[in-house]
Formats: sequence, C-alpha cells, structure tokens
Amino acid sequence: MKKLITIFILILSIKGFSQDTYFLGKTNYCTPEKEDSKKKFDAGITGLNFPTLYGGVTKVLFKAIEQDQKYCDAYFLTGYYLRLQNLHKEALVLYYAADSLAQNRAPIFKQNLAIQFMRFGQVDKARKKYEEMVKYFPDNPEGYYGIANTSMILKDYDNGLENLKTAEEIYRKTSTVKDDVKYMFGVLNSFKENYTVALPYFDDVYNSYKKEDNYLAQYALAQIKVGKGKNDEDLIKKANKTYRKIKNKKGIIEEISKPLKLEFPE
Repeated sequence: MKKLITIFILILSIKGFSQDTYFLGKTNYCTPEKEDSKKKFDAGITGLNFPTLYGGVTKVLFKAIEQDQKYCDAYFLTGYYLRLQNLHKEALVLYYAADSLAQNRAPIFKQNLAIQFMRFGQVDKARKKYEEMVKYFPDNPEGYYGIANTSMILKDYDNGLENLKTAEEIYRKTSTVKDDVKYMFGVLNSFKENYTVALPYFDDVYNSYKKEDNYLAQYALAQIKVGKGKNDEDLIKKANKTYRKIKNKKGIIEEISKPLKLEFPE
C-alpha cells in the first residue's frame, strides 16, 4: 500500500490541492471567544509568508488554542503549520480536533484531514471524510476528487471514475481541468486494464509527470498494450523508449510492476 500511496502524493504534488480562499484570512468557521485569539490567528496567516518563523508562529497559535479551546480555526492553522514542518502525526491530531469543532461547516478542514489520514495509510477514514465533503458541500469538486483518489487503493475503480467525472464537470465550470485530473483518469482506467482509454490521458500529462517513475511505468505499459493490440510498431518502439527512461524499476507499485515485467522482460 505504501508504494500506491506514493502515486496519491505524486498527484497532489502537481495539483497543490485546492485551499480556496481560506488562507487570505477572511474566513473563520468558528467564532473566537477572545479578541486576542483572533489576533494570533491573523498573525498566523501572515506568518505563512515567512518559513523561517514557522516554529515561533506555531507556539503563538498553541497559545491561542489554550486560551480559546473551541476556536476551530486556531486548531486547523496550528495543524497546518505542523504539517509544513513535517510533524505529520501532530498535525493529524490538530486537524481532527478542528474538524470536530467545526461541526461540518468547513470543507477545507475535512480535505486536509483526509489527506493526512492518507499519509498514514488510513484510507477508510480518508474516504469517510471525502464522502462527508460530498454530502455537506455537493458543489465542491474536492470531495469527489478525493473519493477518486482513495478508489485507487480501495479498488472500487468504477466508483472512482464516476466521482472523478463529477469533479471534472465542476472544475470545468470554474476553471480549466488540471493535469492531476487527467492523470487520475489514466490511472484508474489503467488499473481496470482499459489501456486504450488510459493512453490519451497519459499522453496529455507527459510534460507534468515525465520525471516520475510510476507515471513512466504506467505510460509505457499503456503504450505497449495498445501498440500490440493494434500491431502498431511505432507505438511499441515508443513504449520501449519510455520504459528505458524509468530510473528505479524496483520502486514501481505492484499493480503496475507485475504486468510491466511481463511486457518488458529483462
């Protein structure tokens, strides 16, 4: 599962998952009981622009939590700072508290909590949070997109594709469809062994993912499968060229490495 999670993280790296306008500091999902707590939160928003100050700002935010224990936004922002400092276990605790206190008012809390669950392989819990997003925020594409992500691991690929289509429709209304969505379409169809459908998606995102071994492995596999199916020698040559670009073949996820070895025996 750990290797499969790497694809999830890889896709997030290009997506930079949506954080709407929350970090402009204009939104609070819980009302602070003390004015000083809000000042500390605002300072935390400003501090995001100064990485060298993250440690100090985190301490300030912890003080906001101590003096205002129902202020969910202070919990969330503290968790966010902890994640930025690679303190992922600690961030998970703060995210969980923030989401609980917000009482289903904050999609960004659920999204970040779900991603943190995924980091620790707690996929069922992540799926639950994404399903809550869809339930409480049906016009937000991130919940549908998150369900598609978790479907890679839970292996309900058709459910993933259905939710990804919904996410794509909503994304399209507000902006262009990003490469992470296209890549996910390719991944899910590849896992279903529907390589003919997957290949055009992998073609489209080449420039974004061409340095990632798991992407290259999936791309090569789709090329060789479609090439052999159509007796297309040029595509078969391209598949071999793509395969040779993979730097660490031992790091490829099992779902791809097994069929890949059959097509490219060494």
